[in-house]
Amino acid sequence: MSTTLVMGLLFLACTFLYISACISTSVRSPCPPEESCPQTEGQSTAICGLDEDGNCIRKYPSKCLMDIAACHAGRTFTDYSSVYCAMESFLCEQSSTYERWTVFFGYEKD
Repeated sequence: MSTTLVMGLLFLACTFLYISACISTSVRSPCPPEESCPQTEGQSTAICGLDEDGNCIRKYPSKCLMDIAACHAGRTFTDYSSVYCAMESFLCEQSSTYERWTVFFGYEKD
């Protein structure tokens, strides 16, 4: 009886280790650091894309930085520079206290 119990526990341990190994290899790799992007100083070619969740336009200094931001957000951003970069009034605004359109609607971030 004790041999059967040991064999059962060994089987469960092996199964657990196998499943753990499979899960750990399927987890996506972390996003690259911003330092991995080439320097964009002196370049005026901004990359712009529509943020459908925020209903505003996000502007990035380079495609590399846009791709890293998309990685962190778990989304795919598309370069719409020719369409959206000229729409300065619709750029997403970041503030620690207020959300976009606060001037018009007067609400604070939660």
